[in-house]
Amino acid sequence: MNLRKTCPDIPDDWKGGITDVCRILGDEKPLNWRTVQKYIRLGSGCGGIDARPGANGRLQISGKEAKRLWSIL
Repeated sequence: MNLRKTCPDIPDDWKGGITDVCRILGDEKPLNWRTVQKYIRLGSGCGGIDARPGANGRLQISGKEAKRLWSIL
């Protein structure tokens, strides 16, 4: 897995989709989207992250949760 060595510098209120989070957390190539989905399915209570449906019905992940995922991985 190619993960960034330093925590990404994004604001906590930033919102993006799964592919955006994969692009931000990956180093030279994006993180696999299945990895992000696995932690979304776990949920925040069980060691994963929260994702909320956006206006278009797709999942939106906040910057705070993206940083949390980086610290988990």
